[in-house]
Amino acid sequence: MARVTKKRTGTQAKEVSGDRTRTSTAAKTSPAQPAPDQSGNVARNRAQLRALLKQRGSDYATVAFVDLQGQLRGKTVSVSKLESAVETGMPFSADNFMLDFGDVKLIPEGYLSLDQDYADERCDVDWSEPRRLPFEDRDSDLLYFVEYAEGTNGGKWDPRRLFHRLAERAAAAGLVPTLAFEYEFRLFQETADSLRAKGFQRPKLLNEVSTYGGVMHQSMWSGLFKDMRAMCAAMEIPISSMHWEQAASMGEVALGHRSGFKAVDDAVLFKTHAKTLAARHNLLLSFMARPIADDDGQSGHVHFSLKNRRGKQLFHSARDPDGMSETQRHAVGGMQQLLPELLLLMAPNINSFKRLTPGAFAPIAATWGVENRTCAIRVIPGPASAQRIELRVPGSDSNPYLVAAFVLAATLWGIEHKAEPAKPMSGSSYERANAIAEEQHFPATFRQAIDRFHRSVNARQLLGDHFVEMYAGTRLAQAEQFARMVTDKELERFLEMA
Repeated sequence: MARVTKKRTGTQAKEVSGDRTRTSTAAKTSPAQPAPDQSGNVARNRAQLRALLKQRGSDYATVAFVDLQGQLRGKTVSVSKLESAVETGMPFSADNFMLDFGDVKLIPEGYLSLDQDYADERCDVDWSEPRRLPFEDRDSDLLYFVEYAEGTNGGKWDPRRLFHRLAERAAAAGLVPTLAFEYEFRLFQETADSLRAKGFQRPKLLNEVSTYGGVMHQSMWSGLFKDMRAMCAAMEIPISSMHWEQAASMGEVALGHRSGFKAVDDAVLFKTHAKTLAARHNLLLSFMARPIADDDGQSGHVHFSLKNRRGKQLFHSARDPDGMSETQRHAVGGMQQLLPELLLLMAPNINSFKRLTPGAFAPIAATWGVENRTCAIRVIPGPASAQRIELRVPGSDSNPYLVAAFVLAATLWGIEHKAEPAKPMSGSSYERANAIAEEQHFPATFRQAIDRFHRSVNARQLLGDHFVEMYAGTRLAQAEQFARMVTDKELERFLEMA
């Protein structure tokens, strides 16, 4: 694959030194020009904000955006600074989108140079529904999501802004998405410090045996799960269920279904604070896609359905086989056709591809079936209120906003193109791998997935050139970093004998 290179935008400064072109990502927007907010009414937003802050006795609040990894990044601000953001927005640097976990830099070729100015860009605050932070006092427990403003570089790369654009496109067509995320995670009798002290070797699991649905083991750690329920209640996140999975120390929490932004914000908040809660219990909770080489990976499945503006379920048809309406067939067809080229949105890290392998209880191709958990797309029939699609491709390490963006973009594409799915698969897709059509196969490696995403015309049309360039570029930077690493296993195999 050729190196990912950047297309300059009109707001980016260019400087030529010798034969090297250096660019700055700074898109300087005037803070004096109020951008459209969620309600379109600055005065009403200010009045509602002041009333809420007075009623709660707030002195501080947290404002945060979602980065490409699905992490919340933000800052605690005074109420006076928060009030000023009604008109001026909240400033953050868009260079944050080139930071991996642990702030390791993932810089696509051509985006930054040594003279980078790291200028702030305007972010718009979503005033519509602030959340409560579960571990803060009442005077500082409000959280507001922000999105990089349209027209800024960050606005082209921001995953929440990306979903915002797709949701507006769906709304214009009279469609309302409903989503519910479920996450598997591992619990370790470790802390971040204890793992670093032993070089991340042989992390100790909370339970060494698998107890699928084990009530005994859930009771043993009832304090943790009780606190997790209380944590979600504080953030107004509905929980549908929680249980131990079929792997040692693997838990699963299924979040309740909600419309649009609420569901995806729920997922980001849950992943963020579940890790915080575990640390407060002197444990480590991980959403890594496959943390244990000889055990199953960890999924981040999403359930999805569509309604119209009047609330009518559009995926159900009592007179069609398995209750599948034409709209649901086209949604399945769109996902099936676009999954291989947009897989990177659901498998964002080099470790993600160690989950998407035979025998790890994860999909290996863009197959679909009715109530078939070995397929990438599982159609779940039922009454109108329950007819839905479960996308089983994303790992727990995926960014909820990019998963939701794929689901909605592929559905809209499928409806527009009247995409019909291939024949559904019965039985195990792993046992019938030889019968899977070539066009349904996933890219075999992280590098191949990056290349296919970068070359995808559909990705560029649905997500935008700027987003595709940045996302593929940061993933390529991660792949190249790991390609240069010398691992402990390489030393064990080659150091003495080679």
